[in-house]
Amino acid sequence: MKTQKTKEGKVELRVPVEKTYQAAVFYNPEARLTRDISVAALQVFQKQFKDKLSVLDALSATGVRGLRYAKEVKNLGNITLNDKNPLAFNLIRKNIKLNKPKKCLATKKDANLLMRENVFGFIDLDPFGPPVQFLDSAARSVYHKGFLAVTATDLTALCGAFPDACFRKYGLRSKKTDYYDELGMRILISAIIRTMAIYERAFIPVLSFSSKHYFRVFGKIEHSGNIKSLLKEFKYVEDVGLLYLGKIQDKKFCKEVLREVKKRKFDKSEIKLLETIIDEVDTPFYFDLHKIAKKHKIELRKIDGVIQKLKKKGFKASRTHFCSTGIKTNVEENGLLRVLRR
Repeated sequence: MKTQKTKEGKVELRVPVEKTYQAAVFYNPEARLTRDISVAALQVFQKQFKDKLSVLDALSATGVRGLRYAKEVKNLGNITLNDKNPLAFNLIRKNIKLNKPKKCLATKKDANLLMRENVFGFIDLDPFGPPVQFLDSAARSVYHKGFLAVTATDLTALCGAFPDACFRKYGLRSKKTDYYDELGMRILISAIIRTMAIYERAFIPVLSFSSKHYFRVFGKIEHSGNIKSLLKEFKYVEDVGLLYLGKIQDKKFCKEVLREVKKRKFDKSEIKLLETIIDEVDTPFYFDLHKIAKKHKIELRKIDGVIQKLKKKGFKASRTHFCSTGIKTNVEENGLLRVLRR
């Protein structure tokens, strides 16, 4: 396998020469946004954690994510970079040698087996496709006061194109809606919460975002006494099932992540994303104004103007990172239509 040198954050890497989806070992330079935010989020959690966190990058590929944790996040414990692909394992070892990080170990194991044999303070699951086949093992492995990050890239299933596939994988049926992105995110979070609860782990979402081709969720693992309050947030949604409708952001945590991103002078797009998330109204789902205007044959107004009108009437309203033409508000659709028609 031919490789070439590149740099990301404070890490130098050898990565495959081939195009992203043709290479024997996966490396996507466009996913730098999620890795930048992951570095900042882990640093925020580490500051809140009393001891040094042991870290698992369970599906490590080139090792870029785990190596960035090792080089850019302070006060971590042992960091394990795992991939069962022999080519990936050899590349990880080369990249570890290239960067010389402290307490960094490469392993070549099935991720589920590795998690069932060990306990980690922080587990990062970033598979190519659905993460559900790793959640059970992660629930057994993650420390009871730990941190978990999960990525899902099977958005066709989560966002309504294949409801039966979604039901098979996540236990809920997706459907085509104007708010499909957030519905998919909540289906993913619902699956994580339910799986963690089986093993007496309460998964509390603290940062969740949708970007391009993937969903990314960060959550704290808390005492099992919190499971009951989490499960109360599950409500029946027609054609979907029992869905988590509680908070998917911890605004205080998100603000700390934003501070870290700014301090590290990461990309402006990451700052904008986090600022939008922090300003979002904490209510399930959003309205896509373009689709509503088209459906009801209403002249489309400026989104910021609609938000201001709603606020003047005493409602909560904001933009949403899920959709550039969407707004989040606590007003019902009929009330929104009245504002749009005036």
